[in-house]
Amino acid sequence: MKTFIDVRLRPLFINLLFILLIFNIFSCGDFLELDEPTNQISGNIVFQDKAMALAALSDVYVNLRTNTLLNGSLNGAGTLLGCYTDELKSVSTQSPDFKTFYDLGVVPTTPVIDQMWVNAYKQIYAANSIIEGLSKSNSPIDEATRNQLTGEALTIRGILHLYLTGMYDDIPYITGTSYELNMKAVKLPVHEVLKKIQTDLETAEVLLSIDYPTQDRTRFNRSGVQLLLARLHLYQKNWTQAKHYAEAVLQSSAYQLESDLSKVFLKDSRSTIWQFAAPDTGFNTLEGQYYIFTALPPNNVVLSDVLMNSFESGDLRKTNWTKTLTNPTMTYSHPFKYKQHTKTAVSTEQSVVLRIEEAYFILAESNNEIGNMGNAAYYLNMLRNRAGLAAVSTLTQSQFRLALEEEKRHEFFTEFGHRFFDLKRWGRLDHVMQNTKPSWQPFRKTLPIPERELLANPFLKPQNYGY
Repeated sequence: MKTFIDVRLRPLFINLLFILLIFNIFSCGDFLELDEPTNQISGNIVFQDKAMALAALSDVYVNLRTNTLLNGSLNGAGTLLGCYTDELKSVSTQSPDFKTFYDLGVVPTTPVIDQMWVNAYKQIYAANSIIEGLSKSNSPIDEATRNQLTGEALTIRGILHLYLTGMYDDIPYITGTSYELNMKAVKLPVHEVLKKIQTDLETAEVLLSIDYPTQDRTRFNRSGVQLLLARLHLYQKNWTQAKHYAEAVLQSSAYQLESDLSKVFLKDSRSTIWQFAAPDTGFNTLEGQYYIFTALPPNNVVLSDVLMNSFESGDLRKTNWTKTLTNPTMTYSHPFKYKQHTKTAVSTEQSVVLRIEEAYFILAESNNEIGNMGNAAYYLNMLRNRAGLAAVSTLTQSQFRLALEEEKRHEFFTEFGHRFFDLKRWGRLDHVMQNTKPSWQPFRKTLPIPERELLANPFLKPQNYGY
């Protein structure tokens, strides 16, 4: 390893990225060329053919599913932020990271804080490597493939920065592979990060086709980018633009609301916009593997009583998407959006990251904020009616906001931290959490920057307030 890089001279932030790049990310071949003699990553990535470039991108998608904050295990955003808020309860007798989140004991040295940060930037670095490699004028890859892969890499870079800034607030926005620049990366204010994400996604929207490059919706297409742009504009209170992009997604005939809630999380669901591929035949989701328990007492996490008691009577999401086990001494419930706990003969479920329901919520919220109350109610009632609930009507703008908050809570629980991000941007996190967890303190709406990163790169200072 010292032939290429002296790890003692480089910040941990870049060391880890480089080490993964060499040994893990691009296991398909040696297409990263390093300048000799030793002291830098050259950035002169050469893709010899289309298959090599596709293999590199495929490896990034695999790592998104298994190693980043988007993974469905106990160390993913769904579990950690579900425990942090009011969706999940830790019942572990040990002290794993998700229990630390549940107990509000997160500090800069909490292992998963470092893990989420580093693994996300590893994949951002990998995406940047693909973007740089595809931009080489002498690359023998056809223009259509170059545009598709570049658009996907830009989208991956954008979505990871979006989740990172949602958790850590001010963060570096990394767009290259030069360690000299990255080792001095500075935090940018949230609004600047969001603008850079917007630029990346707008570029990707032009590059990507409405058609999927594969049939299983496990890679990004234009609709996935448009949904992320709708979310991004919603976060910035750009209501008209949020509405525009959400409407663009709904215009595609490829997506429909599944009238049967038991079909929403199947791998061939018509509501899915982007999902992770199963790693092999018969494998299903990490969510099903880790959330479902078949005997009592459970070992890890359960749905909170606060969430279970908040469903309206007759809400089909409760009957379809949760399951309760009971015995004479205890009763616990688990998420049951994914039904498969173990391998099956063929894979029937894949972890859904983006689905059409989010576009309906964005249209409901943006129309309400603009003052189009009839349209706002229409989109919200589409989801309420599917859940077996009566339509809402004659609500004021502020009443509608609370109604939408409740609907979204019951639609997206345990899905990649939707509730945390929503409550935070609405300015409702402190109020909700202080009623649920009296020890909650306002500074906790932002997670701490990993201590090791601050020590390695002083340009990341100061630490987030409260830590």
